[in-house]
Amino acid sequence: MPAKKTFNDDQVVEKIMHLFWKQGYYHTSMDDIVTTSGVKKQSLYNALGDKHTLYLKALSRYHQQTLTACARNMQKLERAGESALTVLGMLFSRGLKTDAQPQGDLMANAVAEFGASDADVQRAVTWFYDDYLTLIAAAILKGQASQQVTTQQSSMALAQSLLDARIGLQTRLRLGSQIDVAQQQQVWLAFLKA
Repeated sequence: MPAKKTFNDDQVVEKIMHLFWKQGYYHTSMDDIVTTSGVKKQSLYNALGDKHTLYLKALSRYHQQTLTACARNMQKLERAGESALTVLGMLFSRGLKTDAQPQGDLMANAVAEFGASDADVQRAVTWFYDDYLTLIAAAILKGQASQQVTTQQSSMALAQSLLDARIGLQTRLRLGSQIDVAQQQQVWLAFLKA
């Protein structure tokens, strides 16, 4: 008779996600994962898969959590009557400077570590950034409709520029650069303003 599972998959993946986020894929060993999760190695393999599979699960969890939080924050700001520029400021700087999580962004870290060398990681990152881009473009489109955001470029072109700037900041923060995120946000909002 197989042993009864004594852990919650979601809680374990959450812990492992933060470990990969902090240390990166290549600097995280299976022993680190076992220690952090509190689950025996064979039980992890049986329930959740190998290190690469765990990494993909961590990327998926990060994607779901981040995009859900962004969508909720957008709705909250819009219900409060905040401007499209306020929403865009939140999307630009959300999570860039906080002590509650590792610096940067798990997806930007994945790009830095893997580039295009792993098709599964590349798919996960592309899916995440496509969804984030869609959120930004929707906020820009609303801002253009209300004449708060410039119409000199399409909403998608502006969204791509804003996302690229965010990814660049995330990468620099991960490298330990001291960046005034609020100042960068103000520069981009001035650029977007109608």
